[in-house]
Amino acid sequence: MIASLSGAIAEKSSSEAVLDVHGVGYRVHFSSLTLSKLPDTGQPARVRIRTVVREDALELFGFLTHAEEEMFLLLTSV
Repeated sequence: MIASLSGAIAEKSSSEAVLDVHGVGYRVHFSSLTLSKLPDTGQPARVRIRTVVREDALELFGFLTHAEEEMFLLLTSV
C-alpha cells in the first residue's frame, strides 16, 4: 500500500489534487480544509496516503497529519 507521497502539486480542484512524483501524477482526494492548506501549484508537498480498493475503483485519500488520517479511518470503519 502507498503510505505517503512527496512531490510537486501539479493541479488542484475543489476535492482533489494531482501530486507529481518524478513524472507520475497521482490523483489524491482531500478534504476541503486540507486542500486549503496544501502549497500552491508547482510547490513541493508531502502527504500521508490511505489507499482504498473497491470492486470498481482504486482511490487515494490524502492527509497532512496523523490525527486527520486516524479520523478518516474511524469514520470509514462504521
